[in-house]
Amino acid sequence: MRIGEKLAATAALVGTVVTGGLLAAAPANAAITDMGIHLTTGHNVGLYNDYNVIDNADQATQQDLIYNANPNVTDGIEVDCWSDKGKMLDQGNRWYHTKTEYYNHLGYSLHIYAWTYAPYVDGEAGIRAGLQKCGY
Repeated sequence: MRIGEKLAATAALVGTVVTGGLLAAAPANAAITDMGIHLTTGHNVGLYNDYNVIDNADQATQQDLIYNANPNVTDGIEVDCWSDKGKMLDQGNRWYHTKTEYYNHLGYSLHIYAWTYAPYVDGEAGIRAGLQKCGY
């Protein structure tokens, strides 16, 4: 076997081993790492820097996300995990770690890491759909 053939064979073998290892290591119920969510509960939603300090001084933006019956106008978020360590509000303590906010009613988006109260966003549908839990 020539050097080029050896390299190609080695690369194919490494690719097979890595792919096989990833498949073998992935659990059958692997959590989703990122999820886009439209507001669906009829609530407007604030974005907070700290999920334990819910007041105007802690808001990540002064603009709330707006629910609208028209899905083309309703705002949304992109989240990467959820936590149950946040402040207990009227429907529990589950919060989405939000990384992008889509202000569809205004026609722009922002990329600010913040927290949104999951029950007000989508009634926790993202959590039930398998979004991963944050470690914080």
